[in-house]
Amino acid sequence: MSSSLPGSVLLAPSPSGGKTYDLMYFIKGAAAGGICCSITHGALCPVDVVKTRVQLDPVKYNSGLIGGMRQVVAEEGAMALTTGLGATAFGYFVQGWFKFGGVEFFKIKAVESLGEEKAWNNKTGIYLGAAAAAEFIADVFLCPLEAVRIRSVSDPEFCDGLADGFVKMLKADGIGGFYSGFLPILAKQIPYTM
Repeated sequence: MSSSLPGSVLLAPSPSGGKTYDLMYFIKGAAAGGICCSITHGALCPVDVVKTRVQLDPVKYNSGLIGGMRQVVAEEGAMALTTGLGATAFGYFVQGWFKFGGVEFFKIKAVESLGEEKAWNNKTGIYLGAAAAAEFIADVFLCPLEAVRIRSVSDPEFCDGLADGFVKMLKADGIGGFYSGFLPILAKQIPYTM
């Protein structure tokens, strides 16, 4: 089919002008997504620490975001605001990798399967389906890292870092402990991604 069909706009052209969706194309998209998600979520780690503390103890942490940050710093030191940073940065790198790389993969495979004209006529469904499928896979990898992050923020004495947290959670809760929050993560992340 001709690349002038409307469905061709669903696919990003390669710099050479042709459409080459090789492994490097998907790696670039995945890496860009991983880097961006890691940076944005990592930068918001202090907000996440305070939010988690407020959710766990609203009576103690009742002075808003800035007040909560001041309270955490006063009681535990400034580094307490970075609790879970390793799990957050790595977890969202992995999640971004699969989300953005996956969206491109599923979108391109759908267009290849349907043909450009039919794909154009079904572009909304393709975008939504590609996003949902990619986010589901991304969340399979994100959930264990989020479980360690949440446990380390809710109990600062739980672990000394990501690797230590994984070992302790595995011993205490088994594999199931890493996925106890899987359905809530799916319920939040999939609609957000779509």
